[in-house]
Amino acid sequence: MLNQMLNKTVKQYPEKTAVVYGSSRISYQELYTSVLGLSKGLSSIGVKQSDCVALILPNCPEFVVSFYATAYLNAITLLLHPSFKENDIKHYVSDSNTSVIITDHTRAEACRKVISQLDQKVELVIVGGEDSLGIPFQDLIHKQVDDLPENASYEGDVLYQYSSGSTGRPKRICRTQKNLFHQANNCVLTLNITESDNILCIVPLYHAYGFGECLLAAISTGATLVILEPFLQDGVPLEMPFVFRRPRVLELIEKEQISLLPAVPYIFSILAATPPETHASLPSLRLCISAGNFLSKDIFDKFQQRFGIPIRQLYGCTEAGSIAINMETGSEIKPDSIGLPMKNVEIKVMDDKGDELPSGIVGELVVNSQTLTSGYYNAPEVNKEAFKSGHFFTGDLGKKDEQGYLYITGRKKIFIDTGGYKVDPLEVEDVLSAHPKVEEVVVVGISRPYAGEMIKAVIVSKEECQEDELLNYCKNKLPEFKVPRIIEFREEIPKSPLGKILRKDLV
Repeated sequence: MLNQMLNKTVKQYPEKTAVVYGSSRISYQELYTSVLGLSKGLSSIGVKQSDCVALILPNCPEFVVSFYATAYLNAITLLLHPSFKENDIKHYVSDSNTSVIITDHTRAEACRKVISQLDQKVELVIVGGEDSLGIPFQDLIHKQVDDLPENASYEGDVLYQYSSGSTGRPKRICRTQKNLFHQANNCVLTLNITESDNILCIVPLYHAYGFGECLLAAISTGATLVILEPFLQDGVPLEMPFVFRRPRVLELIEKEQISLLPAVPYIFSILAATPPETHASLPSLRLCISAGNFLSKDIFDKFQQRFGIPIRQLYGCTEAGSIAINMETGSEIKPDSIGLPMKNVEIKVMDDKGDELPSGIVGELVVNSQTLTSGYYNAPEVNKEAFKSGHFFTGDLGKKDEQGYLYITGRKKIFIDTGGYKVDPLEVEDVLSAHPKVEEVVVVGISRPYAGEMIKAVIVSKEECQEDELLNYCKNKLPEFKVPRIIEFREEIPKSPLGKILRKDLV
C-alpha cells in the first residue's frame, strides 16, 4: 500500500522537489530512482519479505530512501534512536532479528562492535563515503533499475518501534502497511495537507511524531519535506542547544516558504523568545503543531504574540500514531485542549469498569482506529490489559467538554517526559542499580519550565560515592536524554507501611 502511494505521487509530481537538505534538492523522480536502486541493493545482500532492516540515522534523505526501499521489498524497518549506546542497539537488533543495519560514520564503530557480539548474521551499511567497517550506502544503490512491478496490496508488518507499553518495560510494536497508509490518510485529511505545502522537519523521523507528520504526510501528498541539516564543525556533526539553531530555522521557514511546522513545546518557546530586533517574517506558516509534551498557555500566548499564528496541540502514541489535534478556528482556541479526534479515529473516555464516561468526568483515554497496532509482540499478559475488542487503553487520563474537545489531565503510567522524549524510569533504575556502590535507587521526573521534566535519581549508597561517578556511569550505558540531571543521596527511600515506594515524596 505504501508502494502504491509513493508511485502515485511520483507519477503526479516527478519534477517537484521532494526533499531539501542543506544545499541538496531531490525531486520525486530522483527520490524514486534511489528507492528502486536501494531496494535492488538490499535484495542483493539477502533482504527479503519480512526481514528486518534497522535504521540508526539522524534526519537525512537516506532515512527516507531506506524506509521506502525496505517497504518495497515488503520487509520491515526498525527505527532506533541515533544516540542509543551499544547495549541498547544490541538488545533491539537481537530482539527484532535484524539482518541489516543502516547507519552513518558517527555510529558505525558501535554498530560493528554490536554485530561482533551477536550470533545472527547482520550486514552493516554506512551512509557517507568509504568505510572499511561496512558496505558504503551509495555503492548499494543500483544505478540502472527498471520500474518494479507494483506489488499486490501488502498488509503485513512494515515498521518496528519500541514503546514502554503498560508495564513500563520496552515492548516491540509491529505496524503494518495498512496501519501506516491510514495514518497518512488521516493526517492529510485532518490537516488539509496538499502538494503545495512545505513541511519543515526538525523533530526526529525515528519518532512516531516526525515519522507521521513529516515523512508520511509529505510523501503521500507530493508536499516538500525540508530537513534541518546538522551543524558541522570541521566536517563533523555537532549537537548543540536549539537556541543556537534558531537563526537557521527562521531562515529556512522564510527561504523555503514553510507552511507546516511540527515541533515540541521547548522549540516553540525558543522561537517565541526571538529578540524583537531579529528579522523573522513568517507569512507562509499556516499550521504550527505541538506534540510530545504539554503545551503551556504561556508558550502559546508568547508565540502567537510574536508571530501571529496559534500553535495547535496534537496528541498521539507510538501504538497508533497521531490521534487528536486542536484545529479549532477563530479567537476561541482552547490552547490547553488536544482538540477532537483526527479523521477516522474514535476516542472514548472510560472508567475502570470499561464504561464510557460523560463529559467533564476524568477517565482513561481509549482509542479505536485503523492506524492502531494489534498489540505488543510476545507480550500476551500486557496485551490483555492494553488491547481489548480492537481498542487501545492508552494509560493517559483525560476528559471531554460539552463540545467533545479532549483534555489530558494526567497519566496512569510513570513515564518521565523530558524535552519530548518518553523515558522509562525503571530502565534508568536498572542501569544504576547495577553500579557496585548503589544499594537502592529510585528515578523520578522533576518539572521545569517549558521543557517537560528533568530526570532525578535518588540513591542510597553502599559506600562513599560521588555524583560525577554515577553520571559518567550512566553516560556510558544510556543515551543522553535518559541520563539523570540530578543525583540526590539519601539515607533511605520513603516507603508506605506496605513497602510501596512513595515516588511523590521524592519529586
